[in-house]
Amino acid sequence: MLYALLALIVIYLVLTVGLRGWTSYSLKRNATVLKSEEFEEQSHSGQIIDLRDPADFKTKHVLGARNIQLQLLLQNPSAIRKDKPVFFVDANNQAAEKIVRKLKKQGYTQMFVLKGGMASYTGKTK
Repeated sequence: MLYALLALIVIYLVLTVGLRGWTSYSLKRNATVLKSEEFEEQSHSGQIIDLRDPADFKTKHVLGARNIQLQLLLQNPSAIRKDKPVFFVDANNQAAEKIVRKLKKQGYTQMFVLKGGMASYTGKTK
């Protein structure tokens, strides 16, 4: 019984660490990951898309951001322009990883992601 419990804990940890590692690798491969200060400086030149739930967006969001949930954007990527840089904000970079992977395949080239999600952002908010 104890070995089974330990095995489950090890499997859980391996999967969790693996998922985080894959997310980080995939983000860096498909977009530029920016720290909070860099995101604040550079995002003025493009479209800021917040992928979080509307309730979280209403509580606090990057000044100038539009809220488009991940599922809606996956269904209709044309909601964002290809000719302008796109700056993504989410909760933990998992949603951003999914959308930048899809958009890269569709020809989007100027994509940026806030490292660590909204919890790490120190710039201007509304």
